Amino acid sequence: MKKILVVEDEKDLLYSIRRVLEREGFSTLGLDSAKDLERWVKECDLLILDIKLKGESGIEVIRKLRERGIDKPVITITAYASPENIINAMKLGAVDVLRKPFELEQLLNLVKKLLKQQRTKGFSLEVEGETIVGVSDKMLEVFKWVGLASSSSMSVLITGETGVGKEVIAKAIHQNSDRKDKPFIAINCTAIPEGLLESELFGYERGAFTGALYERKGKVELANGGTLFLDEIGDMPLNLQGKLLRFLEEKKFYRVGGSKEIEVDVRVICATNRDLKKSVKEGKFREDLYYRISQLHIRIPPLRERKEDIKPLIELFIAKANEEMGFNVVGISERALNQALNYPWRGNVRELKNVIYRAVLETKKGLIEELPLEDEVNTNEVETLIEGMVESLGISKTYEELEKTFFKVLLKRYSKSFIAKELNLARNTLRKKLRDLGLC
Repeated sequence: MKKILVVEDEKDLLYSIRRVLEREGFSTLGLDSAKDLERWVKECDLLILDIKLKGESGIEVIRKLRERGIDKPVITITAYASPENIINAMKLGAVDVLRKPFELEQLLNLVKKLLKQQRTKGFSLEVEGETIVGVSDKMLEVFKWVGLASSSSMSVLITGETGVGKEVIAKAIHQNSDRKDKPFIAINCTAIPEGLLESELFGYERGAFTGALYERKGKVELANGGTLFLDEIGDMPLNLQGKLLRFLEEKKFYRVGGSKEIEVDVRVICATNRDLKKSVKEGKFREDLYYRISQLHIRIPPLRERKEDIKPLIELFIAKANEEMGFNVVGISERALNQALNYPWRGNVRELKNVIYRAVLETKKGLIEELPLEDEVNTNEVETLIEGMVESLGISKTYEELEKTFFKVLLKRYSKSFIAKELNLARNTLRKKLRDLGLC
């Protein structure tokens, strides 16, 4: 039975939280101050903590626990959801921040999701069934900016390569903002033909064009009160960029074919995998629009820049794949983990998830011994690899030592058949070479 420690100085709320959790089969302990918290938290699976206790700061309580090596997952609750509280709570590893007053059902669902997962040491955030995981400093910085963005209505630009999770971060901002109970509407600027994008955004009046038999609300209007997410904003046609800029500045727009100005309250978050500053210089993106949409800029680093996050992500995806497919894969071998750590992951988190799901499907139970990676190599990558070896080993090393190290690294990354093909060696020649080097 999972045990939960609840620390809340409002006795009625403390009682209500414990009662709803115990009805669902959880064991609970309740404290109205942090006085004896450290003594009891070690026995629990989860801590629910009020950020503002009488004469005490919940943030400082979490900080002291982390300093003592106690990394239990924490859900913070507060009536004082200042930017500093959210940012500090996230930086210290809070799973989520619930603002008072909140529905007890909301807390219960969060607890269920959290304790159902296979936890890994690090930080995670649940967003509509997706989990953002990070133990690296770079992802902690992303969490910090999510907290900052959640506490304002400023426009946000999220940048990063394909597959890093830009839309999930946008949803996290919405979910933690005052607009969380209003719509989150997403539109991909590359998925809609150029001629239809304006009507998709702003809607149209009856008779505006052939086939417009009825008036239709656009995504901007549907998102009223909530958040509009414009993915791949860098691909928006120039003629539409001016209309978007006007809307962002005035919060007013016309439907296609309409004469009535419509006013809405919408927070806009944009995302792109392009270098918008470069697009501005090339005349492909309006400079005034760029500065308008990037009041806050969140860059999500690619997976290869935050390798510390690969292992916890693998553990998360194994747990999810087991749950969805009914298998019993217990982990990943050291060899397979080394494969993952040395793979370029050009598709980032999305590619890693797909690979792990395939590996779980093939393994079904026990350890994943090898990842089903696509063999790939490019000249720049090999040159970087060789330069790094020479730098780390030193020029004084013998050719044989350099050669052995080179093949050792290749074997971690690629299959023998692929190495033989790329180096134009017969399979038997490669086997003899590896035997001579003591690598097989």
